[in-house]
Amino acid sequence: MPNASQAEIYFIAAMFVLIIVISAVATYFFFRTYRKEKTERQKRIEKTKTKTEN
Repeated sequence: MPNASQAEIYFIAAMFVLIIVISAVATYFFFRTYRKEKTERQKRIEKTKTKTEN
């Protein structure tokens, strides 16, 4: 069973890489949504300013 410990290390490394990839993708989508909502909010604020000025 000397290869068992090596296999465990490969498995742990693969899970670590998988978690890093999933975290990076989740962070990307979070910031993409955050920027989109921020832009929409700014547009709503501009729209209400325009309505109140008239």
